[in-house]
Amino acid sequence: MFGKSVKSVQRRVLLKRQAADGIITFAKTWHPNEAILILQGKSDRKNRQIIVDSLVVPPFTSNGPFFSGFSMYDLPFDSSYIGTAHSHPGPSNRPSLEDLNHFFGLVSVIIHHPYEYETIGAFDRNGNSMEIELFD
Repeated sequence: MFGKSVKSVQRRVLLKRQAADGIITFAKTWHPNEAILILQGKSDRKNRQIIVDSLVVPPFTSNGPFFSGFSMYDLPFDSSYIGTAHSHPGPSNRPSLEDLNHFFGLVSVIIHHPYEYETIGAFDRNGNSMEIELFD
């Protein structure tokens, strides 16, 4: 397909409201430092959806005002891990180059200050924004 533009298939993120509330609370608790969580759920390829229904606090995290991370080697194997959520203490939820270089799973959810539903964003491994829909 040389010379032709290939449109990527956009996936949508369905985020359980309880998980969104957990992300908000965790980010507010760690502010002004970044905080990081692991997203659990599943991928529905047929409907092009990523369903996030719970969160895991990764062991041995490191964080500060400009970074948050964890070692994947310390995680128990679990096939329900589908991505990460982390906070940005500043005014943007756009992924940084560092965020993209350490992408884990299918989706990166980023929330920025003041940590409300409206400040949550979801991104694919290329930094493209993904639509988010909350569900109960």
